[in-house]
Amino acid sequence: MLTENYIHVLLVIFLFLLTFGLAEFLYKRKIARYITRKVVHIGGGLVAALLPFFVKLETAIVLGAGLFLLLLFSKRKKLLNSIHETGDYSMGALLFAPSLILTALIFWPINTLIFQGAALVLGLSDGIAGIAGIKYGRTKYKITGIKTVEGSLIFFGVTVCLLCGVLYISGGLALNKIVVVLVCSFLLTVVEAALGKGWDNLFIPVASGIILYSIL
Repeated sequence: MLTENYIHVLLVIFLFLLTFGLAEFLYKRKIARYITRKVVHIGGGLVAALLPFFVKLETAIVLGAGLFLLLLFSKRKKLLNSIHETGDYSMGALLFAPSLILTALIFWPINTLIFQGAALVLGLSDGIAGIAGIKYGRTKYKITGIKTVEGSLIFFGVTVCLLCGVLYISGGLALNKIVVVLVCSFLLTVVEAALGKGWDNLFIPVASGIILYSIL
């Protein structure tokens, strides 16, 4: 980490803090907590996907650990109310960083694009689906947590777009792979649907990494 460009490290830290700051700003403007939480979710996924452009794997792990400690401290001290739920127990915020650390350790050395795609699925697919499901969802179901059919459909659609994008960047988006993308997106949607209380945050990026590894 000491051999890296410290400007890049500071930039990554700034982007994470900017994400938290935006969420807190919106929260103080009376924006619903489910939206401010997902702002951090989406922003965190986007910043994580940018990490390979700025830092090495070792530095990314240290930054992820620092993010986890910050969230743990803020939850215990009842800070960052825009992120931490009250009432409905959820592990989502605390599992976000560890899940990305695990995904990075497994897939970053193989292909950084796999890690980036997995981070985007966690951030964008899950984040956008969460907002849409609560705001527009009408048909609810419960396996280990309450979900909506509408939210799951959004998750599926965003994931299809992301997987297609990753394949296109890698130069492998052939017509015959579209069917594979649809099947894989459905499997990831099942994972997200089956896990509630924030536990989907732990398994979605790892499952996404496995899928991307198999199709790239």
